[in-house]
Amino acid sequence: MRLFQTALGIDFKTNHLILTLLRKSFGKLRLVDYRIYPRPAEGQWEIQEAHWIGLISAFISENEASKDRVAVSIPREKTLVRFLRLPIATRENLRKVLEYEAPKLTPFDKEDFWFDYQVLKEDGAWVYLIAVFVKKEDLEPYLNLLKKVGIQPVSVLIPGVSALNLFLYHEGDRGNEVSVLLDINDPYFEMNILEGRDWKDSFHLPLPAEKREEMILHTYKRGDVKDPSPARTSFFVYGLDATEKVLPALEATDGMKWAGSPPMSRIDPGAQGSLPDSIYPSLGLPLAGLTDPRFRLNLLPPEMRRKVRDYGKPVFLVLLGLAVILSLTWGGGVYSRYQKELEMLRAEVKKKKPEVEAVEKITRQSKELITETADFERITQGGVSALQVLKELTQVLPASVWVWQFKFSGREVEVSGFADSASELISLLDKSPLFEKVEFLAPVTKERERRIGVDRERERFKIKMRLEGMGGAP
Repeated sequence: MRLFQTALGIDFKTNHLILTLLRKSFGKLRLVDYRIYPRPAEGQWEIQEAHWIGLISAFISENEASKDRVAVSIPREKTLVRFLRLPIATRENLRKVLEYEAPKLTPFDKEDFWFDYQVLKEDGAWVYLIAVFVKKEDLEPYLNLLKKVGIQPVSVLIPGVSALNLFLYHEGDRGNEVSVLLDINDPYFEMNILEGRDWKDSFHLPLPAEKREEMILHTYKRGDVKDPSPARTSFFVYGLDATEKVLPALEATDGMKWAGSPPMSRIDPGAQGSLPDSIYPSLGLPLAGLTDPRFRLNLLPPEMRRKVRDYGKPVFLVLLGLAVILSLTWGGGVYSRYQKELEMLRAEVKKKKPEVEAVEKITRQSKELITETADFERITQGGVSALQVLKELTQVLPASVWVWQFKFSGREVEVSGFADSASELISLLDKSPLFEKVEFLAPVTKERERRIGVDRERERFKIKMRLEGMGGAP
């Protein structure tokens, strides 16, 4: 939904042309501009038409108004309004029923009019509706005039409908309160009666020269209201001749509940400073293009309404197609760019692969060296070297002992050799803090020791022992 929307109202009255432009922004309505032009003196339609075309074109140009959302109102005396009650069985085919019954309801021939209707309420047996008829020859001049300006309106209303919509836009739910909307435009007055939000009746009559308030009250009492007492009725008076000819007299009438101007507080007057109640129906005319009105009676010919309704569909399809094409184009461009970047990355990875493999090899070797170094440090820090074992044996064993074989594996130590008394060696070695579990690995035998400078009988021994601790050298 757009944040700013405008709608133009063109109100063809009996003696005036009224143009109004409303703008809706952030949910609020503002009057952009309005103009009231008196109708030229009686003359040929072509002269009057040219004059109105110039005024409408100038107003649109000055306000840069769009021609897409234009509502039109024609004089009430050009139409015929009927409140009807039909059997509920006709509900599904009301338009065809009204077309068939129109010659009985109107003075028009069957092919000579356009009409529209709206259901007001239903009960178990009846459907209540309002129907508005207009002769084709009375509406076509206005449509042809607008066509010359380049305007195809979205709706053709009567003043009472636009006034009621504006009134209900302000008032909302009024319960069962009776409200009379009184439009005074010499030489006629139009009266529309509401009970709550229900449209009960409508009158359009000549405005008498004298005793106008009596005529108005008499007309009201003829309306379809349960208790047509002025004491419980609010009269909302407006129109180009309301202030001068009717409103003061109604306000002074005894027994009148209230008479005054209709509500307009929900419309911002903008640069105009104030909202003139004299053009109340004209202000409500463009409302249908900006809000959801209560009454939707539309005298625009059906074939023109279909064009208006269908106008958005091809535009939507075209925009949708453009959106799809742009999305595909953008998506294809993005995909192509990503593919190029991916190929560049793959080439770079392929180029760097030998270097990466070399780095990985060095990393593996480094890890292996770290492991071996840790093992070596663990051995050197927590174990005993062969040199330490030999040193300990040299210190513990007597000088007469000759060791001719030495084995050192892990914590196991084996010593073979000759001694004068091999049995003494066990106790000597067992006292060493470095050795434990000292024992002969083989029986002691007496043998002759022969080596350079020595030739005597001695005891041959073979001893096994374990390293007692891993704390280092003693």
